[in-house]
Amino acid sequence: MTAALIRYFRREPGCLIAYVVLTVVVGVWLWLTPSMSLGSFTNTIGQKIPLAMVAIGATVVIVTRGIDLSVGGILALVNVIIAKGALADGNVIMWTSVALIAAILVGVVNGVLVAYAKLPALIVTLATLSILSGIALYILPTPGGGVPVWFSDIPLTLIGPIPLAVILLVAVPAMIWLPIRKSRLGTAMFAVGNDEAAAFVSGIKVQSTTAFAYVLSGLFSGIGGVFITMITVSGDPNIGVPFTLNSIAAAVLGGAALAGGRGTIAGAIAGAFILSFITNLLFSMGIESYWQYTVTGALLVAALAVPHLLGAIRPRKLEER
Repeated sequence: MTAALIRYFRREPGCLIAYVVLTVVVGVWLWLTPSMSLGSFTNTIGQKIPLAMVAIGATVVIVTRGIDLSVGGILALVNVIIAKGALADGNVIMWTSVALIAAILVGVVNGVLVAYAKLPALIVTLATLSILSGIALYILPTPGGGVPVWFSDIPLTLIGPIPLAVILLVAVPAMIWLPIRKSRLGTAMFAVGNDEAAAFVSGIKVQSTTAFAYVLSGLFSGIGGVFITMITVSGDPNIGVPFTLNSIAAAVLGGAALAGGRGTIAGAIAGAFILSFITNLLFSMGIESYWQYTVTGALLVAALAVPHLLGAIRPRKLEER
């Protein structure tokens, strides 16, 4: 197990750096809040899951050298569908299924327009975000709705000493992504991100591979919407606004390369938790909340700059040899 982790982090140094930073941030935060109970910590972990799920979706698209700005809109759409539907008839399972299907369909539309119609991903997903924001406002013009108590208690449940929130955080992405990553499709996604032309020459179906990445992004964003509905116990058409850019920042902080071909779900989760726990840390330190944006921006610049600096140093070392 240890040897496997060492090999993994050697292949993904950006992911390793993200977990080192996360360990430091969480460690300092816990040190500043010694009265933290297990229940409070479980609740805190549960609150981070929505951004982690959306960041995973953003990472999958970034791997193929794409971008998805519609993730926040998808999350909000799922949130309002579940909250309004469940309040109306109490069938939260049915409305959760409907909402996830809607999220996947949005991913299909994005994928078709980007991969097959050859439209710019930035423009397509930005337009989709705007459309979804309008639909969410139509479904639920003002914050409201509701879900059953048992539904909101899911992330807080303990399975032995382990919070169910932690189990879901690991199990849900693993069940969806790991089989894909180990398949030809997963290899194809990374190949497309590294060099689309070379991937095409190698016989990879570039269009369908690219489109599938947006479908996965829609699914993970939808799952994020399910979790945020559990947490807030209500719906809000504007709840997805901060998730769009934060998901991309989390992906980059987790080691994903905007140039494509690199990124992991483990790194995306670490990046999401770094951004989220920094807010907790700044609050514990008594620092004004507006500094959160400054710190987040600085971290993002650092995450983008470090790989370039390392890339510049290595050729110099080779020249010296």
